[in-house]
Amino acid sequence: MNNTLIANWNSRIKEEDVVIILGDFFAGNRLFLKYLLSNLNGEKILIKGNHDFKFRYKKLLKERGISIYNKMEFFLNEHRFLLTHKPIKRVPEKTINIHGHHHRKLIPSKYEQNKYFNVAVDHNNYKPVALEEIVENKLGEKDLNHIHIIEQIKYSRLNRKYAIAFA
Repeated sequence: MNNTLIANWNSRIKEEDVVIILGDFFAGNRLFLKYLLSNLNGEKILIKGNHDFKFRYKKLLKERGISIYNKMEFFLNEHRFLLTHKPIKRVPEKTINIHGHHHRKLIPSKYEQNKYFNVAVDHNNYKPVALEEIVENKLGEKDLNHIHIIEQIKYSRLNRKYAIAFA
């Protein structure tokens, strides 16, 4: 299964891509972590999940090559995109919550379905989901200014306050 996940990842992610992992990145020892980090393409950013315990992300920090955040956000036109591990309960107007965590259901039925996008691999053929796919699904837009979005994700003061550690 690990080899399939790595192959699926690398089929969609180039070495120069930025990948935001929405929690629960790995379970295992430091050797397995080294194996993952060296075999997965892209610059990796982790939004801490409920299974990313302190001892696990300490391992990540020792290996370098990954930044860790509690959450992140960016803006596209008049919409805010909030990246979290668990879906937030009340999503403000003109906000889309991109999340993972839910493996059996896309999102609990009590939530406004149109304000969420679940990127958990179980719902996406065990492959990463491109931001373009999410934006097209939620806003109907196809052309993105990638540089502007990456600058917001990596360099905004707002996201820096959510940071746990930088690579």
